[in-house]
Amino acid sequence: MHKFLMKLARLYLARRVRQRPPRPLADLDLGEVRRVLLVSATALGDTLFSTPAIRALKDRYPAWELEVLAHRVFGVLLAHNPHVGRIYTYPGRNRRLITLARDLRLRAYDLVIILHGNDPEATLLAHLTGSPYIIGSARSPLAFAYSATVSPAPPYEHAIERRLNYVRLLGADTADKRMDLYLPPEETDRAAAILRENFGQVPPLLMAFHPTGSDPYKWWPAASFVELGNFLYESYHAPLLIISGTKDRSAAEAIAARLNGPSLLTGGRFPLLTVAALLNRGRLLVANDSGPFHMGLALGVPTIGLLGADDPKRVGPYGVEWGAALYKREDVCPQEPCRLKKCPKNLCMEAITVEDVVEMIRTWWEPLWLGDRGRS
Repeated sequence: MHKFLMKLARLYLARRVRQRPPRPLADLDLGEVRRVLLVSATALGDTLFSTPAIRALKDRYPAWELEVLAHRVFGVLLAHNPHVGRIYTYPGRNRRLITLARDLRLRAYDLVIILHGNDPEATLLAHLTGSPYIIGSARSPLAFAYSATVSPAPPYEHAIERRLNYVRLLGADTADKRMDLYLPPEETDRAAAILRENFGQVPPLLMAFHPTGSDPYKWWPAASFVELGNFLYESYHAPLLIISGTKDRSAAEAIAARLNGPSLLTGGRFPLLTVAALLNRGRLLVANDSGPFHMGLALGVPTIGLLGADDPKRVGPYGVEWGAALYKREDVCPQEPCRLKKCPKNLCMEAITVEDVVEMIRTWWEPLWLGDRGRS
């Protein structure tokens, strides 16, 4: 189906481009731009990776109205971002795409920037806005429909830098590479109420795990999370917030059942911003490479990422002192079947030991935590 849709999109856009070739970006008068659509309509981490680029563009052109086409679930992470004026959500491949295309066209965008989106939909929607200028990736099979393209990044360029490359074409940049995630006061209050209900109080030292994720080949062994959780309770008397979705709830419940200390499992029971507000109360997050890992970094929570399928230089903590990563894939598996989601056995994750994580907690997190306590 994907190949069929891509073929149709190529034929349609090729005909449109012959009738009305894309205007070169050099023709764009930046002083006349008023409204810009940014497409960032994929995963949770992708949404947060885009926020430094959004901030850089707004800082450089404060009069521009920045609107975002976001993922239908993860777009909420931008709902309180002061740099974003309006959010549209990608509904998936269904009839609502027609309504979305109509609504976007009515906005009369001066420019569309595809920071991260799946083709053919991302390029089709960008083109259907009627905007005379579109910026996208040179890797796209539909790049012939763009006004300007961003060349493929070096293999180990971080995802945040890859998105900043798009706005650099417009003279926007930032030295501050932190991801942004803004929480409204009502979510902060709701999280405190949930914690009091579960633990009897808002724990002064709450720690968090994200032991699952979208793809099991990225998971650290469940037994290792159990051992680490019991170490944290014995050493710091810290209750645990365990983050999971609905689909992977049973795996997270199995871990929670073997812990010696108290825990709170999200398990898909709370809205995403509520989960973020709960995590914001944490003083340490240990997470697989999945959305909550990036959410912890965006919130400023001291975060240890357990990475295997992708290199931390590409998706790990970036430009922040409160993030660290453990990564051993190059030591145990120089192949890359995991990048193709065909890993038969995640040796790279098994190679990370509980002792490795404990050592990082003692040598990296403890000084960080004690320093924060001294400043508070």
